[in-house]
Amino acid sequence: MKLIKRILLGVLVLILVFTITGYFYLQNTKPVYDGTLIIEGLQKEVTVLYDRYGVPHIYAQNPDDAYMALGYVHAQDRLFQMEMLRRAASGRLSEVLGAKTLKVDKLFRTLGINEFAKTQAKKYLSGGNEPYQRATWAYQKGINEYIRTGKTPLEFTIIGIPKTPFTVEDVYHAIGFMSFGFAEGLRTDPIMEKIKNELDQDYLKDLAILSKDEERIQSFSGTPHREMDSLISFLGDALEQLPVALWSGSNAWVMSGERTLSGKPILANDTHIGFSQPAVWYEAYLEYPGYKFYGHHLAGMPFGLLGQNEFCAWGLTMFENDDTDFYYENQETIKSARLREEVIHVKGEPDVTIQITVTDRGPVINDVIEFTTNEKKHSVSLWWALMHTANESLQASYRLNHAQNFQDAEEAASLFSAPGLNLMYGDTDGNIAWWAVAKLPKRPVGQNPKFFLNAATDQIPKEYYSFNENPQALNPPWGFVYSANNQPDTVNGVLFPGYYFPKSRAGRIVELISEDKKWSVEDVKKVILDVSSNEHRDLAHEMSKVLQHSSYDDAHTVGSVLSSWEGDHRKELVAPSVYYHMLTHILPLAMEDELGTDAFQVLRTTSEIKSAIRPLLLNDSSRWWDNVSTPETETRKQIFEMAALRTVELLKKSSGGSATEWTWGKIHTLTHAHPLAAVKPLDKIFNVGPFPVDGGSEVINNLQFAWDTTGYYPVTGGPALRKIVDLADPAHGVTISPTGQSGNVMSRFYDDQAELFAAGKFRTMYWNKTEFANESTTVIFQPAKPK
Repeated sequence: MKLIKRILLGVLVLILVFTITGYFYLQNTKPVYDGTLIIEGLQKEVTVLYDRYGVPHIYAQNPDDAYMALGYVHAQDRLFQMEMLRRAASGRLSEVLGAKTLKVDKLFRTLGINEFAKTQAKKYLSGGNEPYQRATWAYQKGINEYIRTGKTPLEFTIIGIPKTPFTVEDVYHAIGFMSFGFAEGLRTDPIMEKIKNELDQDYLKDLAILSKDEERIQSFSGTPHREMDSLISFLGDALEQLPVALWSGSNAWVMSGERTLSGKPILANDTHIGFSQPAVWYEAYLEYPGYKFYGHHLAGMPFGLLGQNEFCAWGLTMFENDDTDFYYENQETIKSARLREEVIHVKGEPDVTIQITVTDRGPVINDVIEFTTNEKKHSVSLWWALMHTANESLQASYRLNHAQNFQDAEEAASLFSAPGLNLMYGDTDGNIAWWAVAKLPKRPVGQNPKFFLNAATDQIPKEYYSFNENPQALNPPWGFVYSANNQPDTVNGVLFPGYYFPKSRAGRIVELISEDKKWSVEDVKKVILDVSSNEHRDLAHEMSKVLQHSSYDDAHTVGSVLSSWEGDHRKELVAPSVYYHMLTHILPLAMEDELGTDAFQVLRTTSEIKSAIRPLLLNDSSRWWDNVSTPETETRKQIFEMAALRTVELLKKSSGGSATEWTWGKIHTLTHAHPLAAVKPLDKIFNVGPFPVDGGSEVINNLQFAWDTTGYYPVTGGPALRKIVDLADPAHGVTISPTGQSGNVMSRFYDDQAELFAAGKFRTMYWNKTEFANESTTVIFQPAKPK
């Protein structure tokens, strides 16, 4: 008995020792938000005040010190995020995560973002003494000073990531990764090519792929292209494995002073990005003599892509222009190609070497695919505008941050090339503007870049439209500009191809902000949080109309719920649950038999499927309704009935037997997932949530989800911030982060905004330190003494 007691006591002592050791270890990984730090390379003392939400307010005596301090504090809160982003873009995830991310690395090595980063860094950051260059170097010195002297993030220890310095190439890795997120053609075009070759033209009409000029393109063979299935599957799998969130849309609008209570423009912006933890944007305020700026920064980027200074404010959405083209190569066209060898280090396994063929158009993208059968008949190369144009995004964002008049801002906008963006702008002089900023290629009339081109006969774009030929609106007479990733109108008769979203969000924004009244920030908050959709309402009523003649009781139940729905997506309502169940069952019932599972699963993640919903559901004679694998000819009514039966079955399982219990908030919840959450029980430590939330797909408060048939709709993406600025008082704009400022799980700012975000609340973006000094903490950065 004494021996047992001694053993138990020993176990308890060990547990206590491990607990105490673990506690003190974790406490030692917390960021420093108070005290004094000695910073090597700093010229003069810098004061950093952290407000109650962990936003650093940096007060420096010169620009170099300001940007060095920014790099340090950014790395302190977001080093793991920075590390994952640069590794993803450069194809180096497998070094630390193992073979499970090999497809991701193969894809990014093939795309050549590494080469892009080397080329642009050498061109723009290898010499000179321009202000944007000095600021970039100073920012990276700050990151590397933290890596050298700061605390190691917990994720680095768990995974075993070495801390290595950042280089100027990593700035362009960040730009390249953002551009990749915008390149929807990588996912969509192979599916369109599959449909074009395997089905007939009627199937494309419901997808709104063809215009009148393009309907003459006919090359339907009816022959399955299994190599296309392999390409689609490879790209889809690689995207699923990415540990870093991709952009997926956005809303923004600016009202002129003639329409506001303050008499100055009001800007609103919410960028849509896949939700993750930490959140995408990092906020910081910088002040040094002659400069005041509040910005939202991407990991590894020294300048705010969103922000406001004393003169102007701006926001961004995805332009959605088509800047990628696939080409079929042949023996003749590939003669002049060069070979590029890439060696991928894989944790715990031998290195993997891949050979990439690079043509004048770009890399042969299907060289890295592992075919299960002898399927490869064509070499398919990828032309990507990012790789064929000079990239001055760094210069553009620096100049925009420092713009002091309208001309400065317009010149900054003209420097952007890729990715394509909608830049929404307002200033204290009363100007408002929207610029589509991108280098837009001139393509031959009738050429549809959503289908694969022929390298032997189709030339790559050699000319681009000038900036003043891009879609834009400057101080329009109707008093506002807006963007929700929708198709811009023609410019000089040119309609620019792209992957634009349907009019649901854009139409609702215009409907609301067209109201003839004097607008305040409080009014604009209601718009940015709006969860109604006329488009979804109309489609729900169409479903109800079709189901009213059904002989199934469950179909009548579904039709009854949908018939009275006005498109509102509040979490206590039943109709959104019924509507999305119907929608997510109708689409695979209609399309998966023709496309196959892999192609359909990828298609449902694109804007094309969202644009196709309305024409498909309203077309009673669409070819998609018939299931090609059965001898019968199915109809739209039969597909709707099957979807209704499955809808009721799933809702009874998830939410209860009575229709009154099928509330949206039960199945539509928001959890911000950390990359380590896949390893249980780390999800309990690193994840934030869940929260039941209002909102839905393609409403203004765009809380998106996977369009699958599991019966649950957990939010996967949405506003990566919400931001409103009245240019009458740019020092008191309002914003909110989905979780918090810090990516360090031990920080009190890790998730302190999550409940506010889910509830639709805002907080002030303070400039004047006297307004938050009483609830702030202070870190003094002091220069190291000369040795």
